[in-house]
Amino acid sequence: MNYIWELIVRAKNENIDLKEISFKLANRYSPYMELSNQDINSKQVEAEAEINPYYRFFDIFKELFMPDYDDCQELRGVFLDIVVHFLTTIDLKQGMDKQEYYKKIIYHEIKGGYFGQVVEEGIDYFTNQEKSLLLDNIYRFYNTGNHIYHLKDTIKKIFKDSIIYVNCYEINEVLIYIGQVKNQINLMKLKVIKELFLPVNFKITTYWEKHFGIIGVVETMTIGEISIYEKEEAKN
Repeated sequence: MNYIWELIVRAKNENIDLKEISFKLANRYSPYMELSNQDINSKQVEAEAEINPYYRFFDIFKELFMPDYDDCQELRGVFLDIVVHFLTTIDLKQGMDKQEYYKKIIYHEIKGGYFGQVVEEGIDYFTNQEKSLLLDNIYRFYNTGNHIYHLKDTIKKIFKDSIIYVNCYEINEVLIYIGQVKNQINLMKLKVIKELFLPVNFKITTYWEKHFGIIGVVETMTIGEISIYEKEEAKN
């Protein structure tokens, strides 16, 4: 990592509170790098990040740490930390495109209850990366209106070991196999996805860990590892 914003993005992805990170003037630094890690290839997020504030922000900090000025060192250190945190916020926003702004608006509406209580509470079960994937598909759904496509795409991205079958001929039915443990976190994630993308006239059945048997597909016909699929008759 070279730039401060890279450190902040990694911290966000690892669910690290940005308040736990402090910035300080490095004792020794390269004029060609903003972060001054001892290991230049390090990808760890340290609680104390030593930086070269002159790399991009010389005009702001050029008089803050004059070599012949020793007074108020603690105060100047606090000032540096506060200002750099503010600058990283601007850094991140400058890298945002139109879609990223819309995603932020959608997220605020979700947390404001506009998408219902299930989605408002359930979104906290997703990691930051998963939230971004979810918001991407909500935004795209607004532009396309394709429920089933975004239902399938979101499930596949959130649950890597998943297979989805859609029956639109006899009955409107979605069968989902998820090769993961059926626990509270995964159940809540799936509930949120269904709430957002599942059409009201579709039924959904989920199989956790064990796939239902398919004749001719050897991998699904292992004794003791088969789930039973019960077909629901279409209503006249």
